[in-house]
Amino acid sequence: MKKLGNKFKLKSSSALVIAAGCAVAFMFLTTCISFYFYHKRMEDAHVLLEEAKYNQYDSYVVMISSDDSSDFWQRVYKSAYEYGKENGVYVDLLSDNVDMKYKKSELLEMAIECDCDGILLEGDDSPEIANLLSKAASKNIPVITLENDVPSELRVSFVGVNNYTIANLYAASLEENIVKQKHAMIIGDNTIGETAINNFLNNIQEALADKDIVNAPLDFEIRTIESGEAFATEEYIQNIFKKNELKPIVICLDAVSTESFYQAMIDYNKVGSVLLFGNYESPVIYTGIKQGVIKSTVTMDADSMGQTAAKAFIEYRDSGYVSDYINVEPQMIDAKNIDEYLKEAEDD
Repeated sequence: MKKLGNKFKLKSSSALVIAAGCAVAFMFLTTCISFYFYHKRMEDAHVLLEEAKYNQYDSYVVMISSDDSSDFWQRVYKSAYEYGKENGVYVDLLSDNVDMKYKKSELLEMAIECDCDGILLEGDDSPEIANLLSKAASKNIPVITLENDVPSELRVSFVGVNNYTIANLYAASLEENIVKQKHAMIIGDNTIGETAINNFLNNIQEALADKDIVNAPLDFEIRTIESGEAFATEEYIQNIFKKNELKPIVICLDAVSTESFYQAMIDYNKVGSVLLFGNYESPVIYTGIKQGVIKSTVTMDADSMGQTAAKAFIEYRDSGYVSDYINVEPQMIDAKNIDEYLKEAEDD
């Protein structure tokens, strides 16, 4: 160390030693924190498994989605739970029973580590999920995917809808509502994936080829919301309005995008200037259709999906075989039948 007037200057080697020490300390701290949270996840998982055994069920099955709190997935779970209960299977919505908010991949890891008997999973095309499903397969844990599929070697069955059928429902609604519009935007969140959106685009273009639409073929722009952070969808859609990047036709492929776009149309006074076609169903989406702001929404029968998934697990458990793909019929909700859905919601 050299003295310069009243100041001291550290030699470069000393500075490097200090920097290296700080780096090592940071890495050690990060490792400790990661180990703590991993241990906490595994502890939660084993507690859940013991609770399931205590209730004397024949099998313990975990259900995992990207948004377990949504109306749709709550209905799927309730149906799967009720069917499972009648047949000796405890179906657990894992996120309801842990005291922290975990990502879908973390919940999947917990389910695998606690050696559950089966997993009902909303699929996606992320490498992280694929790696975990390979681990589940190596432990002989059957996985049944819901709504979105994964490579067939990673699961025993897929319960969902035919994408071409969905595209045809959208095409029919577009034909009914389009006047002179030419440009359209497709919006999907990070649970859908680029491959699925591109497949949807190809299917809807094929379905529209036979429709009598003015200014056909339509010009489609795909928007994928890559972030899975809270409020990412709302912020993304608000930016579309702020930057005036709107198209006269918008198709949302998930519930959050549909609800967010509907609310933004009201907030930015764009009602009447955009034809909005949604996905799924919820009280907010019902209201939007009743008001005429949302022209229609395509939804799956959540009750049928949950029951079918639980039944598929039981079939595989008992026989070792189950259909590779089990179809659930999609439904269109629009001004013509919205009152039926509103009445059903009131009765529930």
